[in-house]
Formats: sequence, structure tokens, C-alpha cells
Amino acid sequence: MPDIRLSTFNCENLMMRWDFRRAGIANARQRLTEVDNVQVAEQVDSVFNVLSEDDRTLTAQALVATEADVCALQEVENLVTLTAFDTRYIARWAGSAFGERVLHEGNDTRGIDVALLSRLPVIFRRSHARSTFGALGVVPPEGRGVNDYAFRRDCLEVDVVKDGRALTLFVCHFKSMHGGRDRTRGVREAEAEAVRQVIRNRFERPEEEDWVILGDFNDYRQVDGVAVGNSGFGPLLDDGFAVDLALRAIHDPLGRWTHHYPEDDVYGAPRPYVPVATPCGPESGAGNAHNPGRFALSCRPVYRAQVPRNRLDGAQGIRPLPDGGDLKV
Repeated sequence: MPDIRLSTFNCENLMMRWDFRRAGIANARQRLTEVDNVQVAEQVDSVFNVLSEDDRTLTAQALVATEADVCALQEVENLVTLTAFDTRYIARWAGSAFGERVLHEGNDTRGIDVALLSRLPVIFRRSHARSTFGALGVVPPEGRGVNDYAFRRDCLEVDVVKDGRALTLFVCHFKSMHGGRDRTRGVREAEAEAVRQVIRNRFERPEEEDWVILGDFNDYRQVDGVAVGNSGFGPLLDDGFAVDLALRAIHDPLGRWTHHYPEDDVYGAPRPYVPVATPCGPESGAGNAHNPGRFALSCRPVYRAQVPRNRLDGAQGIRPLPDGGDLKV
């Protein structure tokens, strides 16, 4: 049974530093960067180096140190930026790029999106940025309506496969605590409930499937191992729907954070593989907006992704599994 090494990292504004007005193309920035197609992003990257040197080098070095198979990222501007980061920075320090890159334009007004880099084949991808509270059956937080988008950025759903075994990842970036933790908690709780519903829509019996939620949740349940009251992601954990892998894998409470709060984390389905999740890499543990969190995860054999046909709406990038089997629908 193979291990899959996961990492999650808030890149803190992985954004372009290129003046597209110099390209001599009308509406160049919009036409060249607002793309979802990997091949188009690679073509743009071959012509323009859109990133600055120093800060992106440090980000790449931090991610390479995790030796992760899959990296979930937050605060990435667009697919062109992600491509440049992978091919120009990750490749330099790791010896090769991840190769698999997933990003869909989300809802953040600053243009920061969730994304994924993977050395493992991606067999399924889907954005939930346009899912509304009403469509998901989630009660909106105060000040929002049923027709408003449920996610501040996105909930990116991606299947990766290793040695014929599939794992579903849900990459998130919840509302920040700016404005006060208590005042903003309701927004995060609604997002957490929306993620839960996305998972229930995907799997008829989530408790029997292999999936992981990872990202920047902008809240916390403990400080140095001491419970501190309600958190914004209670709908995911309070009744055992998911389990906190950091709590299970890192016995020392002081090792579960790397800055102020353990905001970046990894939550898994309550499956038998969860207890064998182990932190890996230097100074292993849960991460935050300053250091990546990384875990090695063992998952059970799944030789074909179990995706009901009526739940494939909006899916992109589906392709055969490495063993020659097709995606089972």
C-alpha cells in the first residue's frame, strides 16, 4: 500500500510582476492570463516571466523541502502564475516541475485562488466556485442570501492516483479572521458546511471513501493543546464527519503550529488509514501562512474512481487511469 505525501501552503500573494502593457497586445493581461487551459498557460509562460525572484525562490524552497507528491496552495493569482512558479522555480530547486497543475478562477475580489500541484496523475478536477448556498442546501450566514456563492474563493475538488489507488482532495481557503474571530466565524462555518455538502454530493457514503480536505481554514480549535471554544470549521469535525490528521499524527501540541495559529491543516475521512498518517519532512507538522504543512498518508486500493454519472457535472480533465482502466461512471 503506497504512501501519498501531501502538503498545504498559503503562498501569500503568489502574483504576477509583469507589465503586460509592454506586450503590444490589446487587453493583453486579460487575454493572456485569464485562462483555465494548461497548454495555453504553458505557451504564455514560454514568452513571459511573470514572477519576481527573491520571494518566489523562498516559497519554492519551502515546498521542495516537504518532498510532497501533491501540494495544495492558497493565494495564487492564476494558472499562468502557477505554471511559471512550477516551471521556473520548483523545477530549479527540485530538479523537475510537478507537471500537473490545477487552478480555476475563484470568487476572491483580489484575484487570489486555490490551486494544486501534483507529481501524481490527476484523473478528475472540478471547481465549486460558482456553487451557491441555495444549490448546496446550506443556510447562508448573516448578510448573505441563498443565491450568493458559498465559497469566498473556491472548493477545488481533485482526484489523484498512485499505483492504481485514488484519493480525492478538496482544497479550500476560508474567510479570514479580519474583523474579529467571533464576528467572522459564521462565514467560515457556512463554508465548512458547504464543503461537507460537496463531499456528500460526491460520495453516497462518505465514511467509506478516501478523501482529504486541506488548505487554509483561518481558524483554530486549540492553543498549545488547550481547547479554546467554537471554531469556524465545526461542521466538518464536531460529529466525526472528518478527523483532524494533525491531532492524530502529532502528539506534541507545541508541534501542531508554526506561527500564530494552526490555520492550515489537513482533515481526512474517518477511514482506517487515518491513524497511520504521519508528519514528514524537516520540522514536520501542521502549517500556516508562513510554513507548509506536510503529511504522509496511506490510502486503501481504489482501482477506479467511484464517481456516479449524475455527479460529474462540470468535471474537467478526466482521463484513463494508469493501469489502463477507465473512470468508472
